[in-house]
Amino acid sequence: MELLDHIRTGIEGALGLYPIALIVLGTGLGIVVGATPGLSSGMAVAVLLPLTFSMSPLHAMIFLTSIYVSVTYGGAITAILLNTPGAPENTATAFDGYPMTQKGQAGEALGAAILSSATGGILSYLVMLVGIAGVATVALKFGAPELFLIAIAGVAVLGAVGRGSPAKIFASGAFGLLIGTIGVVPTGEWRATFGDPYLAEGVQVLPVLIGMFVVSELMELASRSYVVDAEVKGQRNFAAIVRGFAIPFRRLTTLLRSSAIGMGVGLIPAAGATLAAFGAYSVTRRGSRKPETFGEGNPEGIVASESANNACSGGALMTTLVLGVPGSVTTAVLLGALTMQGLQPGPQLIHEQTALVYGLIVAAVLSQVVMVAAAVGAGYGLSGALTVPTRILIPVLMVFAMLGAFGPRNAEFDVYLMLGCGAFGFILKRCGYSPAAVVMGVILASIADNELIRMFQLYGSEWYWAFVERPIAATILVVLVGVIAASQLRRRGRELSADPDPVQE
Repeated sequence: MELLDHIRTGIEGALGLYPIALIVLGTGLGIVVGATPGLSSGMAVAVLLPLTFSMSPLHAMIFLTSIYVSVTYGGAITAILLNTPGAPENTATAFDGYPMTQKGQAGEALGAAILSSATGGILSYLVMLVGIAGVATVALKFGAPELFLIAIAGVAVLGAVGRGSPAKIFASGAFGLLIGTIGVVPTGEWRATFGDPYLAEGVQVLPVLIGMFVVSELMELASRSYVVDAEVKGQRNFAAIVRGFAIPFRRLTTLLRSSAIGMGVGLIPAAGATLAAFGAYSVTRRGSRKPETFGEGNPEGIVASESANNACSGGALMTTLVLGVPGSVTTAVLLGALTMQGLQPGPQLIHEQTALVYGLIVAAVLSQVVMVAAAVGAGYGLSGALTVPTRILIPVLMVFAMLGAFGPRNAEFDVYLMLGCGAFGFILKRCGYSPAAVVMGVILASIADNELIRMFQLYGSEWYWAFVERPIAATILVVLVGVIAASQLRRRGRELSADPDPVQE
């Protein structure tokens, strides 16, 4: 009964002309940011934070949260249409979304992404609505060993279940982890910076992401007249997007499982939507009867990735509100917004600010509904990019890519880094290596590095025993080893079954 009273209070706070207008405005801004490679939800929320100083705490959080949860929608649009993920969490979406575009199925891919995103987001916020007081306490049990293993698993699982040579994917991920450790470490040492102040902050993820995916893809497009071949070039097709809405519900198991994975990963501080998307994609591909179709335009890959990365936002927001521990970069900015409003995140926030907490959750659910309409319009409009000749499209995208790399730090160094990563990514793809694994390694390197240092500080020379002495860490380790072993056995079985029978003498 008390829960129903809280929900009713939240509905009263979220339903009104002003809060709905804020949801619509925040959603529109979020989709634009997400569709622009190089711009992130954290950047958008931070830039627009000053606009909320004169708002009430509830209205301020509704506006900023609407931006946060809608950025992933926009990033999926460019990932599918142009193979240029708007944000790291949309990387896995491009694996099958772009091949569908090349087959003339861009509308279906967009529809699948939109409904998967909406369903994952709504489910996560409904769970948050009924379980915010208890579910987030699970995150308190994760320490340095667990977070280190999760970071390593993000790269290892990609190598185990990804397409292509496992050795090359593992090597790509290891290289990304190595590059991601450059900079000033928590203990104060300067590592592999060569005295460059720009490297002191570490290798920035955005220039690497833009270079590996956007610039390298533009180099590929330079040899074509259009993004897709003329015989399959898709036109703007609203009906195709609507048809794509049915795809997630025809794969209901994948939709629900991936949403659960996203919610679980979101509860883990610093894990983020990127890890959720890759994890759900890997689990779905591993459990598929036709894993070889992933990466070739299987819509189930889009369902897994997009439902997970949007469901992650609910878990991350829950951890932020209940524990005061940000689950992602953007929720760290939201945490700062709460403190600027004079509020202290933590267990007491639910009891002291019931209208704020439940009003925010209800508004997040409403924003998912608004985003479906906005994303359909954005997807329909941006589909026109497929009819633009590459001689026009490439320079325009290159300008946006350079602005995206330059913007966060106003540094020419990041533009050069983006261009270098673009050329390197182009070479990697030609040689059979994985740019996605490199980017994943760079993203997770800081988590792995920081948590490994914490393990040295906490456990000394016998730090490795923490992996078997702590039940959760041991479970993660066993699951990781099992996934790698099972994937290799399955891969070996497919190779043997594909071999022709030996010639009988």
